[in-house]
Amino acid sequence: MTNLVSPKYGKVIANALGRDSVSLEECLLKLSPEQLLSVQKFAVDMHEPFMTVIRTECPNADICVDRFHLAQKVNEAFDKVRRTEFKKAKQTNNEFVEAMLEPHRRFILMSREQRLSFTEKKMLDKLRDANKEIHTGMLLVEYFHRALDKATVLSFRKALAAWYLVVRESKLEAFLKLAKTIRRYRKQIEAYILSGLTTAVAEGLNNKIKTLKKMAYGYSNKRSFLRKILQRCGFLNHQHINTDDLFYRVTP
Repeated sequence: MTNLVSPKYGKVIANALGRDSVSLEECLLKLSPEQLLSVQKFAVDMHEPFMTVIRTECPNADICVDRFHLAQKVNEAFDKVRRTEFKKAKQTNNEFVEAMLEPHRRFILMSREQRLSFTEKKMLDKLRDANKEIHTGMLLVEYFHRALDKATVLSFRKALAAWYLVVRESKLEAFLKLAKTIRRYRKQIEAYILSGLTTAVAEGLNNKIKTLKKMAYGYSNKRSFLRKILQRCGFLNHQHINTDDLFYRVTP
């Protein structure tokens, strides 16, 4: 499903079944034309159908690519390098490299170094010495995060240009493909650098929605599930219903 979330209030404004342009349009129809024009920023992942609808319905909004999904993309590129080098190590009976590149270690490999223990850092240093491609891949992941940490668009562009150069010199196919994707969405990434807007609020609400589903042991009626989300995570409750237009009114 698609949930339209207000980061200011931390609530779901509207929702719809599906995850395509039609579902987002259905959500945006709940807003008035004036509200659509007043939207300043919109945080999404790199989902082109959503971006197309946003450009049409909210022409004044800057589209920000969410940092969480950017990190996901760069981690996916590194994981492809890890899998390739793992197969090579297995074929050449390189036991140390093979053990370090096993699937259960990918979280350590893709973590930023300040989060690792002293022992984990020492093991990574040995791995860097043993495998050039993994060393380069880890540098590319770290440099990309540093670029996203920049406070201005100009400093981000300089850091990104340096990152592109290392990618070209590395000749790692997974990162070369990623670089093309980053170039395509650079304007939207720069909008994130300027605003700092992410889908963090939406991700938090997603966890709450999953809990709702577990509490109900699943929903056979999807529309009922949508309404329950609006009730528990949105504005659909008695405190937000305007009773002025009803036939009765509570008097003090």
